Amino acid sequence: MEDNQKIFKLISILLQYPQYDWKNNKELMEEISNLKNPKIKERFLAFLSYVNSEEMDELWKTYVNVFDFNEKTTLYLTYIIFGDNRERGPAFVKLKQEFEDAGFILEKDELPDYLPLVLEFASIAPRENASKLFKIHRKAIDLLHLELKKCNSPYLDLLEICISTIDNYIKESKAS
Repeated sequence: MEDNQKIFKLISILLQYPQYDWKNNKELMEEISNLKNPKIKERFLAFLSYVNSEEMDELWKTYVNVFDFNEKTTLYLTYIIFGDNRERGPAFVKLKQEFEDAGFILEKDELPDYLPLVLEFASIAPRENASKLFKIHRKAIDLLHLELKKCNSPYLDLLEICISTIDNYIKESKAS
């Protein structure tokens, strides 16, 4: 797995509901330590420092307040663009088709616009398919980043890693 794909996988994990096993996790630290980009390592370590310094109840509360109770910072990317209206349905159909075109069948309860799922897909999918999904979701990811910046969220580091890695990944795709 190339570095960009490892980064996508790490972000996909850390953007999910906080888990006990994130705290002082040696495997996670090792994966981050093996990354080549020092700025990305630094941002991951800053996020893990936040995780390790907070009680689990506080991590859960922050996560829910940031991603579940704030429409502007939801991890469901089509919601950021369309809100809760009819246009979201056709977008889901198109996105599910993108996953299927790459040979990935989603579980019935998985929504194809969930950022951690998109990043997990990018960590294993062919470059062409992952790049296409990133282009589809780019506006929503940028808006999410902007809102996390406004509220000084501890998750901002992860979104900044995400955006810089997407940019690098797409640039490499064009070069190859």
